[in-house]
Amino acid sequence: MAQDQFGGQDRANAAARMIVLGVQQGIGSLPPTSGQSFTFGYDPVSGEYKPTAHLGPTALRAVETIGQHNLSVRIATSYFELSSSIAPIPYSVNDASGTPYGVAKLGLDTQAKVGIVNIATSYGVTNRFELTLNVPVVVVDAQASQVFSTQTSELNKPPPMAPLSGVAVVNGNVTGAVQGLNQALQPGGKLSLRKNSFSDLGFGFNDGTHVGVGRISIGAKSVLPIELVELAFAPEFFFPSPSENQFAGAGTAAILPRVIVAYSAAEALKLRLDVGYDLDFETDELRRFVWDAGTSVPFERASFDVGLGGSKFNQGIKWTPSSAPFVNNAGQPGTIAALGNDRLGDNFIDFLGGFKFELSKGVVLAGAVSVPVNNEGFRAAAIGTLAIELYL
Repeated sequence: MAQDQFGGQDRANAAARMIVLGVQQGIGSLPPTSGQSFTFGYDPVSGEYKPTAHLGPTALRAVETIGQHNLSVRIATSYFELSSSIAPIPYSVNDASGTPYGVAKLGLDTQAKVGIVNIATSYGVTNRFELTLNVPVVVVDAQASQVFSTQTSELNKPPPMAPLSGVAVVNGNVTGAVQGLNQALQPGGKLSLRKNSFSDLGFGFNDGTHVGVGRISIGAKSVLPIELVELAFAPEFFFPSPSENQFAGAGTAAILPRVIVAYSAAEALKLRLDVGYDLDFETDELRRFVWDAGTSVPFERASFDVGLGGSKFNQGIKWTPSSAPFVNNAGQPGTIAALGNDRLGDNFIDFLGGFKFELSKGVVLAGAVSVPVNNEGFRAAAIGTLAIELYL
């Protein structure tokens, strides 16, 4: 029966949460959602804000606003795939007193295909201050399977009857039991690794394709008039996603204040930097120091930008529970406890690239890509975004 899996529902819940947080982290690495092609910048000579002659960036953030009483609408679609196969780690199986009497191995295989449509609007209250609103619609196809040690002789049992099996702990020697477990899992050994979806094993997991609304956000940007560099303060508030069960986003609120800096190194070369702290109100795995740095090459009807972006999270996603209670078929309670690393990496660095072209007056086509340059966390191999921006 499913209870022979010793805390399997807790692991299914951890896998679902891993996908939710992975999707949210992926959404957090998308390019700026606000339209920033046609902007107003500070002219230190006249002391006034004037329309900029060149298009703004795509993957990086612009200091400038879209200008007083101007309105932009941006419709963007993004796609990425999350996939992770985490090698099984040893777990101790303990009785009600916490004394280990066995060890077994458990791993995880997860996939999520994520499509996002972001609908955003920006309004220039003044030349120095603008407001933004973004509504993400998220489509996620999610799957999760458990990898576990079982008796080789029972590999052909149907999934709901597949027991978690391991090696007994003798005289409290857990280390020796783990060594024996590894030996038993060698080719031809009495134990083998098996993979089945949580749903097939009889545990609740909302696999399949789902549509939901992610975190709706409202933001503002305020430009500070100084001469040496361009500087702006841009806070953003994220409402809880109403579709967390559909993996569309985290069901918690967050606030992300940013400082954006730009420096014109040449007429057609601008250096850009933004830094901020994403303060999720409840989830430590989503709290992060976030930064983007790079350069944009703007022209009158086109612009290109390239750079690096990163997030240093307070802690990595927990992919499997550290411990979980169970009641076996004999009605005896116990716990299962992880003996290996149950968290993913927490430091993300990505390559950022973007372009945009003015198709006609007030209509801009933009594209961006984000590619990881380090191998940490539950991340996509690449994230692509294509957008149409309208300026009214």
